[in-house]
Amino acid sequence: MFGLFKGKKVQEEERPVLKIIAKYEENGDPLGTTHAFVKEFIGPCPERYDMTYRYEHSLRVAAWGKRIAEGEGWNPEPLQMACLLHDVGYPECKSLEDFDHHPAFSADVAALFLKKIGYDEQLTESICKAIAIHDKWNDVPADATPFELSVRDADDLDRFDAMRICMLGRSDIGEKNTEELLELCAKRLDEVTSARKRICGTATAEGFWQEKCDMRQRFYEELRTQLEGTFKGL
Repeated sequence: MFGLFKGKKVQEEERPVLKIIAKYEENGDPLGTTHAFVKEFIGPCPERYDMTYRYEHSLRVAAWGKRIAEGEGWNPEPLQMACLLHDVGYPECKSLEDFDHHPAFSADVAALFLKKIGYDEQLTESICKAIAIHDKWNDVPADATPFELSVRDADDLDRFDAMRICMLGRSDIGEKNTEELLELCAKRLDEVTSARKRICGTATAEGFWQEKCDMRQRFYEELRTQLEGTFKGL
């Protein structure tokens, strides 16, 4: 385990996650069991949009993981499980500082859970490493395997997709005028140019990533064109 709770006032036996993990056993369906655990522990509900988003985001990341694995000819199960578990440490975060360390929290929870359901030890180690580094951009460990890089790839593919453009739009557009929005478009297009240089773990993920960069570029170019025509009809 990653030992994040060493020195904490909360004792290991008091952690709510341990009571939940205790319910789970090896049953021949590790992917289904992982999904059930993630849903129970993250606890999506109408009163907690943040956790509902986190759970649904994890499902989308797992879907990306499956597409990457299939594109590479891998068994998709381990990568889907890693993707489902990649944010499972969020319920254990109690401060803004904790959120900054959520990959390590998630890796710690994943290690406990995978051991409890008797999952393969070597795959468990690789899954936990993948989760621990999923927030990296290009500062990834030199010894990270394509599999271990694929959780971050799947995560970023969801975070760079259409929904994130909508989420950015709520805060980006606000009450800005046309000139301010044109500056925003220039900023976002520069970000896309930079994002294209991101290191991906596989050729499959690289192809998906460039498609998402293309989509985002088209969106902001179209928005820029619309804004540039604001006063031209007068």
